Amino acid sequence: MLNMNESIRTRCPALGRLCWVAALIATSPAVAESTGLVIELDASRVQGTIRDVFGTNKKPGFDGRTLGTSVNAASLYSAFGLSQVRLHDAGIDLCTIYTPASKLNVGVTPAQPVTGCELSGTGSVRHFSWTPASSADADLNNTANYDFTAMDRVLAEVAGTGASVYLRLGESFNGPNDTTDPVAWAKVATNLYKHAIGTFKPTPGIAIDPVFVEVFNEPDGGFWRGSSSTFHTLFTETVTRVRAAAAAAGRTVRIGGPGFTRNILTNSTVAGNPANGFIGAVGVNNLDFYSAHLYNSCSTATLASAGTFLRSLRSLVDAQGGSGKPIHISEWNIGLGSQCGNDLFAEPRTQSFASGVLSLMQDPALNIEAAHQYAAVTIMSLFDFTSVAGQARIHPSAWAFWAHARLRGAQRVATKVCQGSTCADGFASDTLPLMAIGALRAGGQTVVVTNESTGNQAYTLRIKGLPGTETTLLLSQPPGGAIDIATSGSPAAVGSAGLQSLRTAISLSTQTGLPVNDGTASVTLTIPARSVQVIELSPTQPGVGQRADCVFAWAEQSYPDLFSPMSLMSVTTGDYLYRYYAGTGNYLGVQVSHQQLLFLSTRTNPGLVDLGRLADWIGPSGCPGND
Repeated sequence: MLNMNESIRTRCPALGRLCWVAALIATSPAVAESTGLVIELDASRVQGTIRDVFGTNKKPGFDGRTLGTSVNAASLYSAFGLSQVRLHDAGIDLCTIYTPASKLNVGVTPAQPVTGCELSGTGSVRHFSWTPASSADADLNNTANYDFTAMDRVLAEVAGTGASVYLRLGESFNGPNDTTDPVAWAKVATNLYKHAIGTFKPTPGIAIDPVFVEVFNEPDGGFWRGSSSTFHTLFTETVTRVRAAAAAAGRTVRIGGPGFTRNILTNSTVAGNPANGFIGAVGVNNLDFYSAHLYNSCSTATLASAGTFLRSLRSLVDAQGGSGKPIHISEWNIGLGSQCGNDLFAEPRTQSFASGVLSLMQDPALNIEAAHQYAAVTIMSLFDFTSVAGQARIHPSAWAFWAHARLRGAQRVATKVCQGSTCADGFASDTLPLMAIGALRAGGQTVVVTNESTGNQAYTLRIKGLPGTETTLLLSQPPGGAIDIATSGSPAAVGSAGLQSLRTAISLSTQTGLPVNDGTASVTLTIPARSVQVIELSPTQPGVGQRADCVFAWAEQSYPDLFSPMSLMSVTTGDYLYRYYAGTGNYLGVQVSHQQLLFLSTRTNPGLVDLGRLADWIGPSGCPGND
């Protein structure tokens, strides 16, 4: 491995330029009426790090419609930059894992035993009580009483995406929603956490540190039918025991919850609902974060209504005693699939709505620490494997994640949107035609612009705090509609050819020699209706980020045995711009300040390998630019 530098150089003939070809962005002649729309980014005013809100619900693998078929979207999770996977409705439930328990339908008289872990039906939510058959620690800690087969499969699937695990401890829809022994419930839940980190009935090769642990899901809705006091005991006992288990294992854990429904603002006022006075009941010190869900009303959803909900939620948490406590939006989407219909999620407006919500969640006043779109697959989805046989449909909303996840780990800078004399921070301009997030990335400036309006919008982009006398602008415009990509294999997945076709679907345009006067550059641009676009500025032509992305993409095509599945974007961490390839366990990156190409393997682990100057790879790769 230490000879990789020479090995790769030997295997790298000049294969021609990669398909990152500049193209003019097609827009219709019609432009929505607007008065002096201006986006201003001040590169000299750093305001914090971009928050990691690029998670999703749903494990990447699932069974297809046809009996015996299965699907895995791991390559798409990785390519589009999904950073966390919340494990809800993933089979990681107490009922399915801990087997010796009493399972009763207590909504009927007399109570009836339940077979399995779902109690479905029509009408009102069923009342399903699940309680371990014994409260003795000897039984609750008996490894023979636990079946982790499904949990291990899910953890391995998430690892295959390169994303972190967001562990939800609780039950899925139509599962148990009450218990007569909340302490025993908490002890079983803790053993699920301990298994995940490899200290309880460990499985070889399965040991992860969840980035967060969330206790329960939607207790103010149908996922809890017991008393509030029982739920609050269940919650605090679980938090206390998971924290103790983490400390005993030398791990750190951030734990909170409980994933309240989109009706939290009203449910918190209802007597007897677990949401009423929740923080006071469980104790603010038992919450590292407070989680809730955001779903709008399908065809009438607006970014303004989403912004109003998020700000009201912040006020609610503060009023309950959680002032400044981080919030997690552990489920969100434009609306619920059962109310919207699945076809809505293929409409262009889902791109701008998703991009706008991702912008809103960067507002430091909200202190949103994590978020998870519901769901990457298979319903209300970013990636739809079920509508067309043998195809994966890439919904427009997926490109919102592609755009915003490019900023992950970067330094957010002051960005505002103005229309005439009305100005707002770019992450809080949800009542204006455009939203914008700006960041310092790869030695230059990057801004993600969202147009939620129904017409194209012309605007002036003004960048302040620039060095030199000229700058180069690269504008990336993803597709606005759904794209169908062929799948292959078993489980069915999108391979390199499909990912390459997605890469070439991104329109690129470059403007060089843009004058910088007194540290400021201005340019007039147009963004299509219901869309998102990414603008990158750099003092050289092309910038280090653009050159690195090109070399990364060339390496993916030339050396799939080292760098697969290919990615559509790079991530920033401090002075590094990199891509992680979950299929091979390798990283390829650039140290921006020194412009050195670097390699790291998580499997052979020889340490960081210096592959030489990025400029030395421009010729072999056929990428544009030089020092």
